[in-house]
Amino acid sequence: MDGIIFADPYNLWKISNIMGFSEDAGMIQMEVVGVAPEPNSNKPLVWLRDEEQTVFLPISIGNFEATAIYMELYDEPPPRPICYDLVRTVLGQVNAKVERIVISDLKDDTFYAQIIFKQGSSEFEVDSRPSDAIALALRVAAPIFASDAVLDEAGLEVEGEEIPLGLEEDMELFEAAAEAELVVQEEPESVVTLQKQLEAAVSQEDYEKAAKLRDKIGRMDAE
Repeated sequence: MDGIIFADPYNLWKISNIMGFSEDAGMIQMEVVGVAPEPNSNKPLVWLRDEEQTVFLPISIGNFEATAIYMELYDEPPPRPICYDLVRTVLGQVNAKVERIVISDLKDDTFYAQIIFKQGSSEFEVDSRPSDAIALALRVAAPIFASDAVLDEAGLEVEGEEIPLGLEEDMELFEAAAEAELVVQEEPESVVTLQKQLEAAVSQEDYEKAAKLRDKIGRMDAE
């Protein structure tokens, strides 16, 4: 028996024992197809596929990371630099680069990844969530790899389709949501940020705004 057959949401997929993808250390290079909501939970998924376009790898991610990936894929920069843009700038300043990222493992439904950096003749790796690694890789044009072990367990082989049926429509739904600002496009507000806004409101004698900010800070402190 090759694998388990699923019907919905994207046609008939077969989760197969996918072997022999790469002769190079059990890795296969992947590319980012796009971001789409998972049909049942509406939680974002980033979709990767191999260069042969025969195997897809969906990874569940957060709203902020999904939007960060979407913005880079479709060349829609945020109003202000976000964390991945900052890392790209820092790498340039210290003459370092991202050599590659590797989605290396899947344990208890959680994916694990590493970012491999290179500075001069030195190379080192840092553990990362796949979503963060992918968002950074897109910004620095670094190659993305997945291990055979991950693809064996979570890879989706689509028979007779260049892209899973229904995925393109769901990607369009995510695009519409992002453009309508239904997906978070900025880092979550912190108490420090709100405190600065409170101080500014008081200095401008905008006491109504200051009161609202004070109440919001109080609620966050109580959580």
